[in-house]
Amino acid sequence: MSVWFRAIAGGHYRFWLMAALLIVLSGVLAGCGRIQQESTEKVDGLSLDLTLTPEQPAVGPATLLFTLTDQTGQPIDKAEIEVEGNMTHAGMVPVSGRATPAGQGRYSVPFEWTMGGDWFLTVEITLADGTQAVREIPVSVSGATARQ
Repeated sequence: MSVWFRAIAGGHYRFWLMAALLIVLSGVLAGCGRIQQESTEKVDGLSLDLTLTPEQPAVGPATLLFTLTDQTGQPIDKAEIEVEGNMTHAGMVPVSGRATPAGQGRYSVPFEWTMGGDWFLTVEITLADGTQAVREIPVSVSGATARQ
C-alpha cells in the first residue's frame, strides 16, 4: 500500500490536499510578484541597459532610460533607438516611442503603460555606421496607477 493511499485512508487527505494547494499557490504568487526594474542585454558586442522610472512599472506614464555601450564599456552616442511595447496576449494596441539622446550613451524614451500585465519591449537600435540590432526585454507592469 502506497504512502499516499495510507494517508488518504487514514483521514489525512485534507492535510495533504492543503499542503499541495499551498505549494502551488506560493509558486503562482511568486510569479505574479515579479516586476522587472532593470535589464541588461548583451549581444554582438553591444550592451543595452534599461532603467525604468518609476522603478516599479505601473499603469500610466513612464520613462525608459537606455544606456548603450560597446564591448569595452565605452558609451555609444549618435544611435537611433525605437521602442515598441506589446503585451504578451493579443488584443492590445502596441505603444511606440523614439529615444532622445541624453549624452554619454544614454537615451530617454517617454512611454505609457496602458494596462497592467506582462509586456515585452522590442528595442530597435541603429548605430551611426548603419549597424542594426534588435532586443526584446520582458517587463511586468502593475495594474496600479503610476506615481512619478
